[in-house]
Amino acid sequence: MNKFEVHEQLDKVILVSDIHENWQALKKIVDLPEYGKSDYTLIFLGDYTDANGSNLHEPIKVINFIMDQVKNYGALAIHGNHDDMLYGTAIGDSDKFFNWGNNGILETQKLLGLTPNDINIELTKNELNEKYFEYVDFLDKIPYGIEDQNRLFIHAGINWTKKNYHDTSVEDLIWIREEYFFSNFSKASLYDPVKRPIVDKNWHKNKSSKVIVAGHTPSYFLSADQLNPIVEMKNNQNDFPRYDIDGGSHSADVEAALNILILDKNGNEIRRDRLLA
Repeated sequence: MNKFEVHEQLDKVILVSDIHENWQALKKIVDLPEYGKSDYTLIFLGDYTDANGSNLHEPIKVINFIMDQVKNYGALAIHGNHDDMLYGTAIGDSDKFFNWGNNGILETQKLLGLTPNDINIELTKNELNEKYFEYVDFLDKIPYGIEDQNRLFIHAGINWTKKNYHDTSVEDLIWIREEYFFSNFSKASLYDPVKRPIVDKNWHKNKSSKVIVAGHTPSYFLSADQLNPIVEMKNNQNDFPRYDIDGGSHSADVEAALNILILDKNGNEIRRDRLLA
């Protein structure tokens, strides 16, 4: 699979991330007025399975919908960290399997009709390849990032210490947090957003010269708003904006919702929406 895919013919985009088995919200995406129009492309930014909220979890419906949208309706999709753990398990990566063990494997296995197990990778590997070979193949083909001349879509973020953001490791593309968000991440605590003042000077400068959209981190940790709204980050008024669109569907502490961000081909924001379960 490619780390990044370039799609220079993209026009307007509908972006959603961190679905985490939330079919009751995801199925409403077809009701958006932009959905299905030829000049809009639907893009999924990762994390399709694993959840720990009290809302209804329906991973099979979620992954079948996403695969169908990509195969038959021109949608695009990338890996998130949870997809990478499942895929890594399916190809025999024990580190990914045991990491998945700390990130919701047992509940997801039950919902997928697999044997609950966080010890024997061969058992889960074989069951995934037998029962979900189409999904494993799908994950094998999708990239970790999608970009064009003006926009970059990734799951978590990029590593600013790299001279070229394309050199960001796969692990950072799907896991990075503080180092991507903040100018001085050692002082800007991600896990205490109420005490940390949300001011522009805290955001890291966007060195990519592109509008960046990612998820991975529930936006509560950036906004101190428990509804997890879309957060726009700019180091200064001339900076290229970055968006965090993770609506908190993984834990669904307040509500099981998915944020929708719609951009034009230059990266300008058209509008936002929010899909509730």
